Amino acid sequence: MASQQSTSALSDVNSTTLGAKFPEITLPDGTKVQTGTVGALLVNIRSYNTAHAAGDTAKTEALETSFKAALPLLHKVGLFDLFTPEEWIRGDNQGRRAVGRLYQEFKASQ
Repeated sequence: MASQQSTSALSDVNSTTLGAKFPEITLPDGTKVQTGTVGALLVNIRSYNTAHAAGDTAKTEALETSFKAALPLLHKVGLFDLFTPEEWIRGDNQGRRAVGRLYQEFKASQ
């Protein structure tokens, strides 16, 4: 049930961010996942950077919630094997840094 709820929340985030309803696909292990997640993440990182530069903490906090919704899927498909959390955190891109930091928190809670 929790997995279905998180898939539904992620679907809502992706649809709202990208302006379209995306289908689910089935991975080889039988897991159903929401498509559009990486695209929505990239758009939301850009929005986070704009909000951070403007000092809009309400917006950055809301975007961090959308990042958190995507983390289980991004973990499952191996995004953080391709680019480690430390690589996400390096540099001055605040949105990317937030994703890396939140992923470290997600992994620590597992």
